[in-house]
Order: sequence, then structure tokens, then C-alpha cells
Amino acid sequence: MNSKQVVAAVSAVILVVMLVYPAVSMGTVSVSLRSTGVNKADHVYVTIDSVWAHPKGEASGGGWKMVSNQSVNVDLVSVENSTKLLGTGQVPSGDYDSIRIDVSNVTWVFNKTTTALGIASPEIDGTLDFTVGAGKGTNVLITLSSEQQLIANSQYYTATMNATQTT
Repeated sequence: MNSKQVVAAVSAVILVVMLVYPAVSMGTVSVSLRSTGVNKADHVYVTIDSVWAHPKGEASGGGWKMVSNQSVNVDLVSVENSTKLLGTGQVPSGDYDSIRIDVSNVTWVFNKTTTALGIASPEIDGTLDFTVGAGKGTNVLITLSSEQQLIANSQYYTATMNATQTT
């Protein structure tokens, strides 16, 4: 082999690595939702705008990786005994320590009275240690406990999240 052939062969290997490595260094995360403990509600309609995963070791305010940015409308009362898929997306493989959803447009229905609620915190997160393997899938189940609270004479939606890894 002459030097031109060696350079061409090395360049071809580098090109293949550059094209293939990003695809195999990513993993899939699927996030589903259920709710529990919704009291004094016939329906609680919530829009979930996005789902995020936080890499372990990153500062808590940064580093979040988007799993899904597809808005999903959910009646939390209807998912007390079932689950709803919020989104599936590709994230870099590695260890993660939290999952977060962004919430908007909450409507609480009780005794035929419909109330649009303010949102105490549009970002709801929960601690969950999980690993996303390259080319592998990881399933996460979010359980929300929701309530309506009176804060400064206005009605607000508040929620507590529990997240678990499922098979």
C-alpha cells in the first residue's frame, strides 16, 4: 500500500466512526404517566408540554436533556387506574438522576364547576437514578399526586411527582 491508500483507508474509517458513533451512543427513554390521590375532582385536565431527563453529575439547574416536546393533554382522573404515554425520545447514553415535566393549562372540574387554575410551578420533577444504554430502551413511570390550593386568594395547581423505572 502506498501512502495515498493508507490516508484514504484511515479517512474512510474516521468517516464511518463519525457517522455511526452518534447513533449508537444514544438510547431511548419512554415516559408514561399515572396519577394518584386526586381529591375533590371529577376531572383534572392538564397539558404536559415537554419531558426532560437530567444527567447525573450535572448542576441541578442545567444539563437537562429533552426526551419529548410533544404536548399531551391528560385527564389525571382517568389515569388513576391506567397509564398514558407522554413521550419517547433519544438521549445520550449514560447515568441520569431526575426526570421533569413542564405543565401548562390546568382545568379542575368538580360538582359541575370548571376552574382554570394557576400553576404554582410549571416544572415538576422527581428524583430517579437510571441508566440509558447505547442503543437500548429505558421505561420511566411518573406518578403525580395533584391538588388544588388557595394561595393569596387564587386557586393554584400543585403536584408531587414520584418516578420509577419499569420494565
